Amino acid sequence: MQRSYTAEIAAPGRKVPVRACDFESSPVFLFPSVGEYPVYDEVAYEVMIKDERRMGAYAEAVRRYAPGRTVLDIGTGQDAVWALAAARAGARHVWAVEVIPKSARIARANIERAGFADRITVVEGLSTDIELPEPVEVCVSEIIGTLGGSEGAGSVLRDARKRLVKPDGVFIPHRSATTAVALDLDGASPGQPLGFPAIVFRYVEEVFAAVGRPFDLRVVLEGVQDNPKVRERSYLSSSVEVEPLEFNGDLDPEGVDGAELTFTGKGKFSGLALGVRLWVAEDDEPIDSLVQSSNWTPVYAPLSGEGLPVRPGDRFEFDFTATLSDDGVHPDYALTGELHRADGPAVPLSWSSTHHGDGFRTTPFYRSLFPGP
Repeated sequence: MQRSYTAEIAAPGRKVPVRACDFESSPVFLFPSVGEYPVYDEVAYEVMIKDERRMGAYAEAVRRYAPGRTVLDIGTGQDAVWALAAARAGARHVWAVEVIPKSARIARANIERAGFADRITVVEGLSTDIELPEPVEVCVSEIIGTLGGSEGAGSVLRDARKRLVKPDGVFIPHRSATTAVALDLDGASPGQPLGFPAIVFRYVEEVFAAVGRPFDLRVVLEGVQDNPKVRERSYLSSSVEVEPLEFNGDLDPEGVDGAELTFTGKGKFSGLALGVRLWVAEDDEPIDSLVQSSNWTPVYAPLSGEGLPVRPGDRFEFDFTATLSDDGVHPDYALTGELHRADGPAVPLSWSSTHHGDGFRTTPFYRSLFPGP
């Protein structure tokens, strides 16, 4: 059983109490969603590299589309994995874009060490700010977030389509969608509120530092997706798709999607587990972060502090809205809906998660996660 306790973490100008948990006794725990912020480190990169399902799908797509073509790799990272893979596959030239200066420096060194400095050019900065000598024929990116568009894939790749890629150019990945399933949080962690293990405190601190203040940051549920017993206890419905992003088609990162979840199990409806479904190539089987182990981990969207009793056949109807934040890249998300139960009136429920605009401790979940006056 998870053992929770209160600790303190650093935030700009203050210390913040946080609910913590013992990592060794916590099969399920919280982790901040970090991909939306410039806080990647060697540990985060290693987790991505070890994701065999994702790595295999990307490798096959790059081998298929890169030979003889010019390639743009957006978000190449310190290992420049797909820039190097494209060059090895026979790409004529690769432009590898990286916004984090340290990662760009390491990428240049790795590319030179591999002997491809003549065919791979590292471009430091945002892809939305750069210019290329000519439009490329293939664009590969790994800026898919824990929610499909949360790292800015929609806006960034829409810009790339307009300015950096030929009209008939190929995008890898092909398509993504955010997925949602009804969740019983107590089923994931029976009898104990979820917390952050001490080993992830620094990531929470770095996200707070990136935004400049503590806020209700997006959190993910570690230990749910790859544990069938936990999923059986905590998932109360089948999943639905929202936020479709067609990278090889008409790409619009903003919009409202209506959806409905029908409960298939009895439990307490506390919120949604939100994931990503990703088609790396058009004819691939999708990667599904709600039910498959991957470097993408389900986001928890709290809707009820205590949990609302539900039975099979009850329904949750909702609208899922994505709008671009004031940085023009990262989406702000909002959800409004109603829980319809056989034995009572409809219950209105809502959730919002902005990239950097939320308040702090605004809901019962966050007041419990960050206890204080």
